[in-house]
Amino acid sequence: MLRTTAEFTRTSGPIAAHVATGILTESAVRELDAAYPGDDRFEKVVFSSPVKRFRLGSLWLSRDGKRLPAAERLPAVWSQLLDDLDGPEFTARLEEVTGLALAGLPRDTGLFTHAEGEFISLHHDEPEKALTVVLYFNRDWPADGGGHFEVRASHNPTTAPVRSLPPVAGTAVAFDSSVWHATSTVTTGRTLRAAVLEFWRDRPQR
Repeated sequence: MLRTTAEFTRTSGPIAAHVATGILTESAVRELDAAYPGDDRFEKVVFSSPVKRFRLGSLWLSRDGKRLPAAERLPAVWSQLLDDLDGPEFTARLEEVTGLALAGLPRDTGLFTHAEGEFISLHHDEPEKALTVVLYFNRDWPADGGGHFEVRASHNPTTAPVRSLPPVAGTAVAFDSSVWHATSTVTTGRTLRAAVLEFWRDRPQR
């Protein structure tokens, strides 16, 4: 299901993210989109601190490759995707792309959503996090719908993004904790759908 050999390109600058398009087949995108959990399955999370703010829906599916109860209630197509995301082949590919040693690190895999008006403010991740991978499932996302993943050169919000990626189905973004990034506010009536894979050097308590 996951094209683990998909080519990743590096955004410009000394601190950069790695982007792959077409990492899911079109048939996989259709199946996953049709079987995406309803909004009522997600925990609504609103967070605000001096360094980060966000509003999103969250549904964790696996921890260190072991399925959580929420995953067992999803259609089989999601089990196939989790097998690929948590599998050694994709981990090895991410190591090749990023130069990071990821095998054996604690990991969490889940889904998240952004409804209209939701966002993630400009920030970089805590140093305990080794790598984050975001994978999008949004077919025919409107050009003016917001929800773009923004790679930034610094914490200065007035500078233009180094790259602004629409949340198009089959796009994956991999980035380490040094990368300044944000998700722009969703401005369409549609809900943004994505998966996240997190590798931890030292995982905090959830």
